[in-house]
Amino acid sequence: MAKLNRRSEIIFKGILIFPYSATRCLTTLPPLMKLQSSEVGYLKGARTAERSLRVMSKENAKIPLDIGLLEKTFITPTGLNRPSIFKSPSAVLAIERIRLLSRFRDFLSLLLCKFTSPKVKGFWNRSFNLNRSSLVPTAIALHRQMYTAFAEADDITLRNICLDGINDNFRNRIAHRPREEKVTWELLKYSKTPKLISNRAAKTPINGMILRQAVVRICSKQKLTRYTKIRGTTKLEQIKGSGKEKDVVEYIVIQRVYEQWKPQNWMIWGTAQETSLEDLEEWKKT
Repeated sequence: MAKLNRRSEIIFKGILIFPYSATRCLTTLPPLMKLQSSEVGYLKGARTAERSLRVMSKENAKIPLDIGLLEKTFITPTGLNRPSIFKSPSAVLAIERIRLLSRFRDFLSLLLCKFTSPKVKGFWNRSFNLNRSSLVPTAIALHRQMYTAFAEADDITLRNICLDGINDNFRNRIAHRPREEKVTWELLKYSKTPKLISNRAAKTPINGMILRQAVVRICSKQKLTRYTKIRGTTKLEQIKGSGKEKDVVEYIVIQRVYEQWKPQNWMIWGTAQETSLEDLEEWKKT
């Protein structure tokens, strides 16, 4: 049975369904073309939320759109991040158990948001629609727009499709780019079919305001090339070390906010990492 704890959260078998407070605010995109053993991508940064949603609502403060990744968002570990079933069968079983419970929790959170939203016409047609089939195409389109806009130093597009944390990160990198430098970004191919990994929703203390987030895994081969002007001419030459093809795995997080039950545009929050055994241990403590 689901129960309500003291923090006004709905808990089902130890899994958080509706977080009413943001304990942290993470906007993660790995550094530009800097590969790490645990994740591959482009930018990285982390911020901590100063005040929770509930505190801000009591103070009549405007709740920011970039409030962080929904608590206990589960991203199934793969490859080296996943324990061996032969060496650690109990760990594998624990991961599968949490994965199934998380999927059930996520689906339940969507249903609760849907059927507590106002009716549009009839019982099934509500202000909050699931539209699951549109999530992957939306993430793919925003992913392309984001990196193309970054390469072209298109501040307007970045501001329109990115939340504050990742947008500030891009703007900072663009500002420190040499004036004579030109950057191009190419997505050469998708290594695997993009896949929906997580699909969640959460109510806020404000009536009619819902936060929805989806995580889409995008495996692709990408290339970032930097050029600089040849002194005394208008010709460009490629900067050595740039333009290398890289296999990139990204868990793109897209977010949509409903205000007064009206949906806003989908935007990119950042990227997330696969859930580790250490994460699961931390979840048990909260």
